Amino acid sequence: MSYTWLDWLLSLAPMLVVLGLMIVRGWNAGRAGLAGWLLTLLLAAWRFETGGAALGYAQIKAVLLTVDVSVIVWAALLLYYVVDRAGALQVIALALSRLTADRLTQVLLLGWVFASFLQGVGGFGVPVAIVAPLLIGMGVPEVAAAVIPAIGHGWAVSFGSLAASFVMLVNVTGLSGERLAPAAATMLGLLSYASGLMGAHTLEGWRGVRRALPYVLVTGTVMGLAQYALAVSGLWTLGAIGGGLAGLAVSVIWVRLRSDHADPPADPSPNGRPLPSIPLALASYAVLIALALSLRGIAPVKEYLGQWAVAVDIPGTTTGRGWTVAPEEDAGFGIPGHPGLIIVYSSLLAYALYARRGFYPRGAARDILQQSGGRAVKSAVGVFMMVAIAATMERAGMVEVLARGMSDAVPSDLYPFLAPLIGALGAFVTGSNVNSNAVFGVLQRDTAAMLGLSVTVILGAQTAAAAVISVMSPAKVTVGCSTVGASEGEVMRRLLGYGAVTVLIVGAMAWFALKLG
Repeated sequence: MSYTWLDWLLSLAPMLVVLGLMIVRGWNAGRAGLAGWLLTLLLAAWRFETGGAALGYAQIKAVLLTVDVSVIVWAALLLYYVVDRAGALQVIALALSRLTADRLTQVLLLGWVFASFLQGVGGFGVPVAIVAPLLIGMGVPEVAAAVIPAIGHGWAVSFGSLAASFVMLVNVTGLSGERLAPAAATMLGLLSYASGLMGAHTLEGWRGVRRALPYVLVTGTVMGLAQYALAVSGLWTLGAIGGGLAGLAVSVIWVRLRSDHADPPADPSPNGRPLPSIPLALASYAVLIALALSLRGIAPVKEYLGQWAVAVDIPGTTTGRGWTVAPEEDAGFGIPGHPGLIIVYSSLLAYALYARRGFYPRGAARDILQQSGGRAVKSAVGVFMMVAIAATMERAGMVEVLARGMSDAVPSDLYPFLAPLIGALGAFVTGSNVNSNAVFGVLQRDTAAMLGLSVTVILGAQTAAAAVISVMSPAKVTVGCSTVGASEGEVMRRLLGYGAVTVLIVGAMAWFALKLG
């Protein structure tokens, strides 16, 4: 399909509209996405001569992708609220804060390791909302208390929230998770070191970096390797959970081998209700890991469950300008072995366990369903709009035009640095790694292919940069600051400095990976 520079600018217009409305007008992702979606439909039909059938098929695919990811998002929130309302997270956090008398290690345990674990099981602003007040209680200044957990869990975002962001990247690009996981997991694992050291720098400057270096190297290596092993073995939904749990385990060993032990944790019971022991607090995650390993890690079981699926055959189409999209068979997702449903099974078992022991107040079940459902629906609206824009642009040939224009204008040696910048921009504006992957995943795939670059490396850079920058978005900063009363402007200034360094690191990793083959 031939194109002009006007075609290129018009193809870029929907993304500019979404970004502009969110930055300038302060619209949320759902509202700005609706405007971008309507503009995309208009341009696709008018300028790119895409028929009604092709536009309809694009929306069908968008609905399937949205449901697939949104089930995981809702399930992750469900598990979080089940555990949190039972007081289990409070027990874990208190035990961690009293493991060691060294203040820097305490802060990194909570703001880096525990925050990363929380991103694995919940995400969506949960790590900062929970950890920042705990750091304030330990005497950490307000700005630092908001900054440390924000940068501390950024490396765990793509495989966190039960890998919702990574699943979106797999779905929109059409590439298998087994193919995409190694590059993405490697980059994110290396970024765990940066997250820990930046947290130490926030608390104590370069002196803190030097003091924290041994602990960060040991713990970061264990967390990164654990996440990598799970991701490349097909268990990417457990990537950040496994990495966080491994980090917690090695941290306990680390402080036990040193002579700075603190007092053992107390056993508070607010509101007259009992709290679970530490083994019980961790039991829900043990159940999740056991179910995931059984239902998705054992090949015969996975194959048997894969017989049932929500699947649709989407016909191929050709636009009036000659852009052809091949037919797609069995587009959809499997049940009952869907990652989101596995989390739901775990949540139900955990709720039954905690309810039987009296850990919940009256009305907890209703509250859990309302809280998790409300946040999931709000997230799903924004996700659908972003995915619908991307699916429509791909069906109309607009992504092809953008990719060809970028491949003609950007030297292949420079694109490894541009790719993470694109992903970071999408995540910063939308506040979501999921949305950034939805909007830019196909563009990054096609541009890399046209430049003769490794598609998996470029997509790894896309999701890695989007992950670490998503936690620095205005929406996430507002949530974090609201829990501790810190200045949003000061927190944003500190975060953006670290963010610029991180994006440059991702670009350098992608460049070296391509050079080394």
